[in-house]
Amino acid sequence: MYDPFHTIGIIAPAGKLKPDKFDTGVAFLRAAGKQLKFGSHVNGPSPVAYLAAGAEERAEDLSALWFDPEVELLLAVRGGFGSAHLLPLLDWQALKSRADLPLAGFSDITALHWAMERFGAGRPIAGPMLGKLAESSASSFTARFHALAFSPDSYEIESAPEYGRYQLLRPGDAVGLPLVGNLTVAATLCGTPYLPDVSGRILILEDLNEPLYKLDRALTMLEQNGIFARCAGVLFGQFSDCAPLPELYALLRRTAEQVNGPVLANFPFGHTLPIATIDFHRRISISDGRVRVL
Repeated sequence: MYDPFHTIGIIAPAGKLKPDKFDTGVAFLRAAGKQLKFGSHVNGPSPVAYLAAGAEERAEDLSALWFDPEVELLLAVRGGFGSAHLLPLLDWQALKSRADLPLAGFSDITALHWAMERFGAGRPIAGPMLGKLAESSASSFTARFHALAFSPDSYEIESAPEYGRYQLLRPGDAVGLPLVGNLTVAATLCGTPYLPDVSGRILILEDLNEPLYKLDRALTMLEQNGIFARCAGVLFGQFSDCAPLPELYALLRRTAEQVNGPVLANFPFGHTLPIATIDFHRRISISDGRVRVL
Protein backbone atom coordinates (compact mmCIF):
# COMPACT_ATOMS: atom_id res chain seq x y z
CA MET A 1 0.00 0.00 0.00
CA TYR A 2 1.26 3.48 -1.00
CA ASP A 3 4.25 1.84 -2.66
CA PRO A 4 5.56 4.92 -4.53
CA PHE A 5 6.19 6.75 -1.25
CA HIS A 6 9.14 6.15 1.07
CA THR A 7 8.53 8.58 3.94
CA ILE A 8 4.97 8.80 5.24
CA GLY A 9 3.58 11.27 7.76
CA ILE A 10 0.95 9.77 10.06
CA ILE A 11 -1.78 12.21 11.13
CA ALA A 12 -5.05 12.05 13.08
CA PRO A 13 -7.16 14.96 11.81
CA ALA A 14 -10.31 13.55 13.38
CA GLY A 15 -10.59 10.50 15.65
CA LYS A 16 -7.99 8.41 17.39
CA LEU A 17 -7.32 4.86 16.22
CA LYS A 18 -7.60 1.96 18.66
CA PRO A 19 -4.13 0.87 19.85
CA ASP A 20 -4.27 -2.59 18.28
CA LYS A 21 -5.27 -1.22 14.86
CA PHE A 22 -2.70 1.56 15.14
CA ASP A 23 0.08 -0.91 15.92
CA THR A 24 -1.01 -3.27 13.13
CA GLY A 25 -0.99 -0.44 10.56
CA VAL A 26 2.40 0.82 11.69
CA ALA A 27 3.87 -2.69 11.59
CA PHE A 28 2.46 -3.20 8.09
CA LEU A 29 4.11 -0.06 6.77
CA ARG A 30 7.42 -0.74 8.48
CA ALA A 31 7.47 -4.27 7.11
CA ALA A 32 7.09 -2.69 3.66
CA GLY A 33 10.21 -0.62 4.31
CA LYS A 34 8.48 2.71 4.89
CA GLN A 35 9.97 5.45 7.03
CA LEU A 36 7.30 6.89 9.30
CA LYS A 37 6.94 10.26 10.96
CA PHE A 38 4.17 10.80 13.47
CA GLY A 39 2.13 13.80 14.44
CA SER A 40 2.81 14.59 18.09
CA HIS A 41 -0.86 14.11 19.01
CA VAL A 42 -1.96 11.09 16.96
CA ASN A 43 -2.60 9.23 20.21
CA GLY A 44 -3.86 12.13 22.33
CA PRO A 45 -4.29 13.44 24.87
CA SER A 46 -7.81 14.37 23.88
CA PRO A 47 -10.44 16.58 25.51
CA VAL A 48 -13.18 14.12 24.41
CA ALA A 49 -13.17 10.45 23.52
CA TYR A 50 -14.15 10.84 19.86
CA LEU A 51 -11.27 13.19 18.99
CA ALA A 52 -7.59 12.35 18.75
CA ALA A 53 -6.62 15.67 20.39
CA GLY A 54 -7.70 19.30 20.55
CA ALA A 55 -8.32 21.11 17.27
CA GLU A 56 -5.22 23.28 17.60
CA GLU A 57 -3.00 20.28 18.27
CA ARG A 58 -4.41 18.32 15.33
CA ALA A 59 -3.92 21.32 13.03
CA GLU A 60 -0.34 21.76 14.30
CA ASP A 61 0.41 18.09 13.57
CA LEU A 62 -0.92 18.31 10.03
CA SER A 63 0.97 21.53 9.30
CA ALA A 64 4.25 20.31 10.78
CA LEU A 65 4.27 17.16 8.65
CA TRP A 66 2.94 19.00 5.59
CA PHE A 67 5.94 21.34 5.64
CA ASP A 68 8.46 18.59 6.46
CA PRO A 69 10.37 18.24 3.15
CA GLU A 70 11.09 14.57 3.82
CA VAL A 71 7.39 13.64 4.00
CA GLU A 72 6.12 12.36 0.65
CA LEU A 73 2.61 11.36 1.71
CA LEU A 74 0.29 12.23 4.58
CA LEU A 75 -1.80 9.29 5.79
CA ALA A 76 -4.78 9.69 8.11
CA VAL A 77 -5.18 7.06 10.81
CA ARG A 78 -9.00 7.03 10.58
CA GLY A 79 -12.09 9.17 10.08
CA GLY A 80 -14.82 9.60 12.68
CA PHE A 81 -15.43 13.29 13.19
CA GLY A 82 -13.28 16.37 13.66
CA SER A 83 -11.59 17.22 10.36
CA ALA A 84 -13.88 20.24 9.95
CA HIS A 85 -12.43 21.73 13.15
CA LEU A 86 -9.09 22.17 11.37
CA LEU A 87 -10.33 24.08 8.34
CA PRO A 88 -10.30 27.61 9.83
CA LEU A 89 -7.04 26.90 11.69
CA LEU A 90 -4.92 25.98 8.67
CA ASP A 91 -2.90 28.51 6.66
CA TRP A 92 -4.23 27.53 3.26
CA GLN A 93 -2.09 30.04 1.41
CA ALA A 94 1.04 28.54 2.95
CA LEU A 95 -0.17 24.98 2.32
CA LYS A 96 -0.33 25.79 -1.41
CA SER A 97 3.48 25.75 -1.40
CA ARG A 98 3.17 21.96 -1.65
CA ALA A 99 0.41 21.84 -4.22
CA ASP A 100 1.03 18.18 -5.09
CA LEU A 101 1.54 16.66 -1.62
CA PRO A 102 -0.77 13.62 -1.35
CA LEU A 103 -3.05 13.29 1.66
CA ALA A 104 -4.78 9.91 1.85
CA GLY A 105 -7.99 9.00 3.61
CA PHE A 106 -11.77 9.03 3.22
CA SER A 107 -14.95 9.34 5.29
CA ASP A 108 -14.55 12.36 7.61
CA ILE A 109 -11.34 13.25 5.74
CA THR A 110 -13.74 14.48 3.03
CA ALA A 111 -13.78 17.85 4.82
CA LEU A 112 -10.02 18.21 4.39
CA HIS A 113 -9.99 16.83 0.85
CA TRP A 114 -12.67 19.18 -0.42
CA ALA A 115 -11.07 22.19 1.29
CA MET A 116 -7.74 21.21 -0.30
CA GLU A 117 -9.44 21.36 -3.70
CA ARG A 118 -11.08 24.65 -2.83
CA PHE A 119 -7.69 26.29 -2.14
CA GLY A 120 -5.45 24.33 -4.51
CA ALA A 121 -3.37 22.88 -1.67
CA GLY A 122 -2.09 19.33 -1.91
CA ARG A 123 -3.37 16.30 -3.77
CA PRO A 124 -6.28 14.40 -2.18
CA ILE A 125 -6.18 10.61 -2.39
CA ALA A 126 -9.36 8.71 -1.50
CA GLY A 127 -8.01 5.41 -0.28
CA PRO A 128 -7.26 3.14 2.68
CA MET A 129 -6.22 4.70 5.98
CA LEU A 130 -3.76 3.35 8.55
CA GLY A 131 -6.35 1.25 10.36
CA LYS A 132 -7.32 -0.70 7.22
CA LEU A 133 -4.01 -1.16 5.42
CA ALA A 134 -3.45 -4.82 6.24
CA GLU A 135 -7.06 -5.71 5.45
CA SER A 136 -6.95 -3.71 2.22
CA SER A 137 -3.74 -5.41 1.11
CA ALA A 138 -5.42 -8.81 1.58
CA SER A 139 -8.29 -7.79 -0.74
CA SER A 140 -7.14 -8.56 -4.28
CA PHE A 141 -9.51 -6.03 -5.89
CA THR A 142 -8.53 -3.28 -3.42
CA ALA A 143 -4.81 -3.97 -3.74
CA ARG A 144 -4.98 -4.07 -7.54
CA PHE A 145 -6.81 -0.77 -7.95
CA HIS A 146 -4.72 0.85 -5.25
CA ALA A 147 -1.55 0.06 -7.19
CA LEU A 148 -3.10 1.21 -10.48
CA ALA A 149 -4.01 4.58 -8.94
CA PHE A 150 -0.29 5.37 -8.73
CA SER A 151 0.70 3.94 -12.10
CA PRO A 152 1.14 6.17 -15.18
CA ASP A 153 -1.12 4.05 -17.38
CA SER A 154 -4.83 4.52 -17.99
CA TYR A 155 -7.11 1.73 -16.79
CA GLU A 156 -10.74 0.74 -16.43
CA ILE A 157 -12.32 0.51 -12.98
CA GLU A 158 -14.46 -2.57 -13.26
CA SER A 159 -17.41 -3.30 -11.03
CA ALA A 160 -16.50 -5.41 -8.00
CA PRO A 161 -17.91 -8.97 -7.97
CA GLU A 162 -18.84 -8.53 -4.30
CA TYR A 163 -21.22 -5.67 -5.18
CA GLY A 164 -22.41 -6.66 -8.64
CA ARG A 165 -22.64 -4.66 -11.85
CA TYR A 166 -22.88 -0.93 -12.19
CA GLN A 167 -26.43 0.40 -12.33
CA LEU A 168 -27.05 3.02 -15.01
CA LEU A 169 -29.30 5.75 -13.56
CA ARG A 170 -28.75 8.34 -16.28
CA PRO A 171 -27.06 7.80 -19.66
CA GLY A 172 -24.36 9.98 -21.14
CA ASP A 173 -20.63 10.51 -21.46
CA ALA A 174 -18.37 12.72 -19.37
CA VAL A 175 -14.71 13.37 -18.63
CA GLY A 176 -13.48 15.26 -15.59
CA LEU A 177 -11.45 15.27 -12.42
CA PRO A 178 -13.06 13.24 -9.63
CA LEU A 179 -14.33 14.75 -6.41
CA VAL A 180 -14.75 11.93 -3.91
CA GLY A 181 -16.57 12.30 -0.64
CA ASN A 182 -18.71 10.97 2.12
CA LEU A 183 -22.16 12.33 1.31
CA THR A 184 -23.19 13.59 4.74
CA VAL A 185 -19.78 15.15 5.42
CA ALA A 186 -19.77 16.86 2.02
CA ALA A 187 -23.22 18.32 2.68
CA THR A 188 -21.96 20.01 5.86
CA LEU A 189 -19.61 22.14 3.73
CA CYS A 190 -22.52 23.84 1.95
CA GLY A 191 -22.54 27.53 2.78
CA THR A 192 -18.97 27.48 4.09
CA PRO A 193 -15.79 28.90 2.49
CA TYR A 194 -14.48 25.35 2.08
CA LEU A 195 -16.82 24.01 -0.60
CA PRO A 196 -14.88 23.60 -3.88
CA ASP A 197 -16.13 24.46 -7.33
CA VAL A 198 -17.72 21.29 -8.69
CA SER A 199 -18.06 22.54 -12.27
CA GLY A 200 -16.97 19.81 -14.65
CA ARG A 201 -16.10 17.39 -11.85
CA ILE A 202 -17.12 13.74 -11.56
CA LEU A 203 -18.71 13.38 -8.11
CA ILE A 204 -18.15 10.09 -6.28
CA LEU A 205 -20.37 9.85 -3.19
CA GLU A 206 -20.78 7.18 -0.54
CA ASP A 207 -22.02 6.78 3.03
CA LEU A 208 -22.39 4.42 5.95
CA ASN A 209 -25.12 3.64 8.46
CA GLU A 210 -27.42 6.54 7.59
CA PRO A 211 -31.23 6.24 7.37
CA LEU A 212 -32.95 7.22 4.16
CA TYR A 213 -34.17 10.59 5.40
CA LYS A 214 -30.65 11.68 6.33
CA LEU A 215 -29.36 10.68 2.91
CA ASP A 216 -32.26 12.61 1.36
CA ARG A 217 -31.42 15.63 3.51
CA ALA A 218 -27.77 15.61 2.43
CA LEU A 219 -28.59 15.10 -1.25
CA THR A 220 -31.15 17.92 -1.07
CA MET A 221 -28.56 20.27 0.44
CA LEU A 222 -26.16 19.50 -2.41
CA GLU A 223 -28.93 19.88 -4.98
CA GLN A 224 -30.07 23.24 -3.61
CA ASN A 225 -26.46 24.47 -3.69
CA GLY A 226 -26.32 23.70 -7.41
CA ILE A 227 -23.86 20.82 -7.02
CA PHE A 228 -25.69 18.35 -9.26
CA ALA A 229 -26.52 20.96 -11.89
CA ARG A 230 -22.85 21.96 -12.27
CA CYS A 231 -21.01 18.65 -12.06
CA ALA A 232 -20.21 16.61 -15.17
CA GLY A 233 -21.43 13.28 -13.82
CA VAL A 234 -21.98 11.23 -10.67
CA LEU A 235 -20.78 7.84 -9.44
CA PHE A 236 -22.70 6.65 -6.42
CA GLY A 237 -20.54 4.30 -4.37
CA GLN A 238 -21.53 1.96 -1.57
CA PHE A 239 -24.15 2.99 0.98
CA SER A 240 -23.46 0.27 3.51
CA ASP A 241 -25.98 -0.38 6.28
CA CYS A 242 -28.16 2.48 5.07
CA ALA A 243 -31.63 2.17 3.56
CA PRO A 244 -33.12 -0.93 1.89
CA LEU A 245 -31.94 -1.06 -1.71
CA PRO A 246 -35.32 -0.39 -3.40
CA GLU A 247 -35.79 2.78 -1.32
CA LEU A 248 -32.16 3.82 -1.74
CA TYR A 249 -32.26 3.44 -5.52
CA ALA A 250 -35.52 5.38 -5.75
CA LEU A 251 -33.76 8.28 -3.99
CA LEU A 252 -30.66 8.00 -6.18
CA ARG A 253 -32.78 7.94 -9.35
CA ARG A 254 -34.59 11.07 -8.23
CA THR A 255 -31.25 12.77 -7.64
CA ALA A 256 -29.94 11.60 -11.03
CA GLU A 257 -32.65 13.67 -12.71
CA GLN A 258 -30.82 16.81 -11.53
CA VAL A 259 -27.52 15.85 -13.23
CA ASN A 260 -26.64 17.05 -16.73
CA GLY A 261 -24.48 14.01 -17.41
CA PRO A 262 -24.11 10.29 -16.74
CA VAL A 263 -24.98 8.78 -13.37
CA LEU A 264 -23.93 5.28 -12.30
CA ALA A 265 -24.57 3.53 -9.01
CA ASN A 266 -22.79 0.64 -7.28
CA PHE A 267 -19.31 2.07 -7.83
CA PRO A 268 -16.67 0.26 -5.71
CA PHE A 269 -15.93 2.91 -3.14
CA GLY A 270 -17.16 3.28 0.42
CA HIS A 271 -16.64 2.09 3.97
CA THR A 272 -16.52 -1.61 3.09
CA LEU A 273 -13.96 -3.52 1.06
CA PRO A 274 -13.30 -3.85 -1.79
CA ILE A 275 -12.66 -0.27 -2.86
CA ALA A 276 -10.83 1.43 -5.71
CA THR A 277 -8.36 4.13 -4.63
CA ILE A 278 -9.02 7.44 -6.41
CA ASP A 279 -6.52 10.23 -7.08
CA PHE A 280 -8.43 13.53 -7.25
CA HIS A 281 -5.93 14.86 -9.80
CA ARG A 282 -6.35 12.11 -12.42
CA ARG A 283 -9.20 12.53 -14.87
CA ILE A 284 -11.99 9.96 -15.06
CA SER A 285 -14.16 9.18 -18.06
CA ILE A 286 -17.65 7.71 -18.01
CA SER A 287 -18.82 6.28 -21.33
CA ASP A 288 -21.29 3.52 -22.22
CA GLY A 289 -21.63 2.63 -18.54
CA ARG A 290 -17.89 2.10 -18.15
CA VAL A 291 -15.45 4.01 -15.96
CA ARG A 292 -11.83 4.70 -16.90
CA VAL A 293 -9.01 6.55 -15.20
CA LEU A 294 -7.03 8.48 -17.80
